[in-house]
Amino acid sequence: MKLLIIILKQEHLLDQVSSILLEVGLYGSTVLDGENIETLADSPMPLFSSFKSLFGEDYSYNRTIISPVENNESIQDFLNICAHEGIDLSDPEIGVLLTVPCLIYTGENSNEL
Repeated sequence: MKLLIIILKQEHLLDQVSSILLEVGLYGSTVLDGENIETLADSPMPLFSSFKSLFGEDYSYNRTIISPVENNESIQDFLNICAHEGIDLSDPEIGVLLTVPCLIYTGENSNEL
């Protein structure tokens, strides 16, 4: 069992990525709203105000998708379809994908996984 984590920097791709997750059978996915650390540059706190000059004016939000995954094949299927659809998750401007081992999983559908 693994936990799939996708940090999608291009929010306009969320519907397409969600459809691909469903296509490969990853129904237990959750989407979270996120904010890049660079947005703290707009904070009135002096520590963060200097970041604005480092990162420029283009601050962004992201979507984080998490999903329990039983096998590597589902992840590879997801990546293959993304590549076919022109979504390159190896491009840091698009997003980041990673998996981490999940040692304990209880909850809905835990018997199936």
